[in-house]
Amino acid sequence: MESSSIPLVEDRPVVAFFLGAYLYTWVVSAPAVFMEPSWSAAILVYVGSFGPPISAAVITWLRGDDVRAWARQITRWRVGWKWWAVAAGLPIAAAVGITLVLVVVRGPVDLGQAFPSPILFAVIFLFALLLSGGLNEEPGWRGFAQPHLNERYGAVPASLLIGVVWAGWHAPYFVIPVTPHSSFPLVNTLGWVGGILTLSILLGWLYNNTGSVLLVMVLHAMANTADVVIPLAADQIVIDGIIDESAVGVVTVVHLAVYVFIVFAVIAVYGRERLTDGEMPDATDAGARP
Repeated sequence: MESSSIPLVEDRPVVAFFLGAYLYTWVVSAPAVFMEPSWSAAILVYVGSFGPPISAAVITWLRGDDVRAWARQITRWRVGWKWWAVAAGLPIAAAVGITLVLVVVRGPVDLGQAFPSPILFAVIFLFALLLSGGLNEEPGWRGFAQPHLNERYGAVPASLLIGVVWAGWHAPYFVIPVTPHSSFPLVNTLGWVGGILTLSILLGWLYNNTGSVLLVMVLHAMANTADVVIPLAADQIVIDGIIDESAVGVVTVVHLAVYVFIVFAVIAVYGRERLTDGEMPDATDAGARP
């Protein structure tokens, strides 16, 4: 296929991708803003959440690049056991660290409560992998934007830029009643933004070392799932039906601090420029030309 004659697509493919992701997600999800929490509203939100991969596929096609090559990143699984261990284990290790710090600072935790069943954990993980951060986001953010921006800015700035755009892309969710974001206290919202930025660096690091969207889908889904193993004491967070924002603040600060520590450890070991110990995946392999 010949290259697109659309100047924005040819000259600023990442900008075109970001705009496409925002446009699709915001337009499709918009009706849910005016709906009470319901299955219909939730379906609109989750269908709309596929803006990033849909935009990435369209921009790749319009530029005359290989859509199949871009899509193959989603099934790239031969990356070495070390990176599988990182994708699956890092969020669990972070959850353990968060729990230990909360115990030390006497945060709202209850070590006596039972852990979620493996079946419940697996169900939450699979849901996140397919519909809540994995397949519906990562083929776009990491599979398309990351290789382009790496070349121009380097790994950490590229990941932070994606993190800022990624956070902004969620904006409608804060006014859609069916989403959990709509009920976040202010301190939780601020911590969530910080969490997006730190997670974006870790996802970029994993992608740069493996070229695998599948692996970053797993890491993203595990990060969204692992928090269920933190034994938060619900009776210390919600008192007489009212959220105790100081308790939420403690959890938020500790959660962010642990992830910031992990990010700085990764940067210290791998370096700030590339965060990769091998050759960064070629942008053309991701179906995108520089």
